[in-house]
Amino acid sequence: MPLIYDILIDRNASKDLIFSYSSGEPLNIGDYVAVPLKGHLSKGYVIDKREIISAQDFKMVLGKIFDIPLVSPYLLDLAYWISEYYICNLSQALSTVIPPEVRNVKVTYDKELRVKLPKPRKRNLEKAYVSYIELSNSNTSPPENFSRLLIRFPIEKRLDIYLKLIEREISNNKSVILLFPELDTLLSVEDIFREVYGKELALIHSRQSPAVKNEEWWRIRNHNVKLVLGTRSAVFSPVENLGLIIIDGEENDGYKDESRPLYDARRVAYKIQELVGCKLVFGSSAPTLETYKGVLENGIDFFTEEETRDLTNIRPVNMKGKKGFISRELIHYCKVSLSKKKQIIILINRKGYFTLGICEECGNIVKCLNCNMALVYHKDEGFVCHYCGYNTEKIERCPQCGGKINLLGYGNERILEILKKILPKAKITKMDADLSDKEIDKIWRDFIDGNIDILVGTQIIAKGFRLPNVALAGVLAPDLALNLPDFKASEKVFRLIYNLAEQVKENKYLVIQSMLSNYYAIKYASKLDYQSFYKYELQLRRSLGYPPYNHILRIIISGKKEDEVKTIAISLASDIKRKLGVDYSGPAKCPLYKIKGVFHWHILLKVKEINRDLSTVVKELVEAYNYRDINITVDVDPVSTV
Repeated sequence: MPLIYDILIDRNASKDLIFSYSSGEPLNIGDYVAVPLKGHLSKGYVIDKREIISAQDFKMVLGKIFDIPLVSPYLLDLAYWISEYYICNLSQALSTVIPPEVRNVKVTYDKELRVKLPKPRKRNLEKAYVSYIELSNSNTSPPENFSRLLIRFPIEKRLDIYLKLIEREISNNKSVILLFPELDTLLSVEDIFREVYGKELALIHSRQSPAVKNEEWWRIRNHNVKLVLGTRSAVFSPVENLGLIIIDGEENDGYKDESRPLYDARRVAYKIQELVGCKLVFGSSAPTLETYKGVLENGIDFFTEEETRDLTNIRPVNMKGKKGFISRELIHYCKVSLSKKKQIIILINRKGYFTLGICEECGNIVKCLNCNMALVYHKDEGFVCHYCGYNTEKIERCPQCGGKINLLGYGNERILEILKKILPKAKITKMDADLSDKEIDKIWRDFIDGNIDILVGTQIIAKGFRLPNVALAGVLAPDLALNLPDFKASEKVFRLIYNLAEQVKENKYLVIQSMLSNYYAIKYASKLDYQSFYKYELQLRRSLGYPPYNHILRIIISGKKEDEVKTIAISLASDIKRKLGVDYSGPAKCPLYKIKGVFHWHILLKVKEINRDLSTVVKELVEAYNYRDINITVDVDPVSTV
């Protein structure tokens, strides 16, 4: 009997299009094919096939685009799960699983199908990436038998353990995927693994050209690779005989995608383990609460070594009642470090010179016209919005009452200026995310080469504390992050300080300036007491019904007409209550309420589990409110509610 194939059209749209076609050649599930659709040539995936009595009424598939299926069986199952769990279309899920660099091939049809594949390109030898991580050779042997394992060591030791785990899997004819949350970490350690595995290693990351990424992906799909190193999206690599997934720095929010579908590579890895039976390893000095809860409940094995640490070089400084922005203690350690020809990093997670302009008469705050967010004053640019780029010259008088505008607060520009006055002979530079990748790379090179004495910046400079010549790290006002309406705020503050504190040795110092030095997250991090922090935070999360005891679905409604956004948010919340009956909060304005002229409201749902029934109802409700000028996004397991 003839076969009919169901083809899912590859497109980024609000609804999936699935049509049935016949074929002059046998097709496999997962094949990527060309089909006629409304007078045009379209591409799509074979997702099902069945026998019928007659195929004469069906249009014909024009041909296979690739010789082998583009989507391997377990990745197709994974795409179905992504579409259900993250409440998106199957075509959107597959467009995430299969990178656009692979799917975007030129296809034409004139009596026969012609596919123009990208030509292999000569790879320009990239300049060696500046490494800030040294491999720690140790005699530590990882456990033999485990399904899920948390490795809680500093990254230098973790890398050594990873090499042993990888070798064990490859010797058993298995393949391995090793993920890093940030590109600079990946590129910094690439040579360590390439030296061992050479051509059997593939690299997947965002800075690759489309031709290089396409070539690397096909090397993996054609089973020429045993080890894949990559950032978040490399979790979808079509490896053969997958034996192990390692997720390093698993606490990092970089594993959560910011475009639809809003998947989390850590949660995806759990599902892959369920589908193929591979092992799963998490590496972190300060893991997420979700992972640590798994350790406490015996679902994840724990590999660590407890050691008594000398905490005398970790200096919390209470700034309450003190004048100035830089403490005497920090200035003292800066002078000592510089006298020894050592380098310093100063972390202040605020950009600009002054962070607030406020009228002394009426209290009006100078805000962005497009975003309703407080403008930050920069010396060279005037008032700037860090969300949309809007800027204006310095405002002297309040536009509402004519009162004088006072400038308050401090950012990295002001700290830089203060340090230059206190330490005039030191070479001081600042770094933040406003700079281009090229500018950031140059600053790192200058810092590593010793051409910079003090580096001031946001959290992106924290990795500099690992450099051997850096003797001091100063953290300014980490408690400011606690003002954000985010249930993970304390966890993030704890992790920032802990990751720095664990690197403190006999010749390294850490000074933590805050107004809340006794706040539990700061106190426990300063003492390297991760167990007490997790115990306290887990109790707090349980009492409030927050993750890891419940899942959160954040439904964000946005549009340019404020009244419409509010009306739809209220109506949608009412329908959710009627159809689902789950615990939720809102609808309410998002903390970042107006961005680039677009208004945002959100609804937060707390549920015990994400199942098909829940996903189906939420998806139907969202589609029912799919108006032209309104955008609705569902963020499952958000890493932030801001």
